[in-house]
Order: sequence, then structure tokens, then C-alpha cells
Amino acid sequence: MRIVTVLILFILLFSSIADCATEEEIVYSAIFPGWGQIKSGRYGRGTLFMAMEVVALTGIVVANIQYDRDIEALESSRALFENATYIGDAQYYNDQMKKNWEDADRMNTYRTVLTGAAIGIWSLSMIDMIWGDDPENIPISMKINKNEFFITKSFKF
Repeated sequence: MRIVTVLILFILLFSSIADCATEEEIVYSAIFPGWGQIKSGRYGRGTLFMAMEVVALTGIVVANIQYDRDIEALESSRALFENATYIGDAQYYNDQMKKNWEDADRMNTYRTVLTGAAIGIWSLSMIDMIWGDDPENIPISMKINKNEFFITKSFKF
């Protein structure tokens, strides 16, 4: 709880000195990376940050589910190893325990790396909102022909 409080105070402190975004946009970006960028008109950056964060969070969920499965398999092979009465079975279950241990360790590494990536994406999003350049307000252009019309709005990435 302390970390969340310190984080909120940190965001509010730096949002007050930010010259490119409003405090509301910075809070939106703190809630979910990219949301503040989209709200402030930086659609390309916002979409990029959102997509990267969704991929990282999805990877964390998938790695966590697989880690739990690997731990269950490890516990199952450990129980079979402890109850083995034949040396060949004990050796087989021991090999299975080693394999399941390596699989669980690999999934734990994936979880750790993806968690770091999600935190890094969030941090980059906050840095972009606080110190990023202000988007230009480009007007909407309109061209009218005899049977048609074109409305165009461009944005800066």
C-alpha cells in the first residue's frame, strides 16, 4: 500500500511540473499505458503503448497458468518417485521431476521478464506523458466535389 501511495504522490508531483499534458491525461496514462496519449491526441503512440502492455500482460497470464501446471506436474512426479518400489521406476520419476523442475523454472523466468517489460512499458508511457512533446492541433480539412466530399484529419505519431 505504501508503494501505491508513493507512486500516486510521484505522479501528481511530476504532473504539476509537466508542460505538455494535463494532470487528467497523466492520470489516465498511469491507469493504463497509452490511454493518456490517446486522450491528448497522440493516437499512434497511445495505440503502440496499449498494444505492448496488452501483449505483456497476456504473456504474464499465460506464463503464470503454465507455471502452475508445471508445479502440479512436479508435485505429481515427486509423489510417484517417493512411492516407487522398483529402481527403474524411481529413476524414471526422478528424470520426470528434473524435467518438470526445469519447465517450471523456465516459466518463472518468463513471468519475471514479462513483468519487468510491463513495468518498463508503463514507465515509458509515463515519461512520454510528462516530458513528451505536445501534439499539434491540426485542423480538419474538407474537400467538396459534385457528388462526394472528403474529410481528412491527420495526426502526428
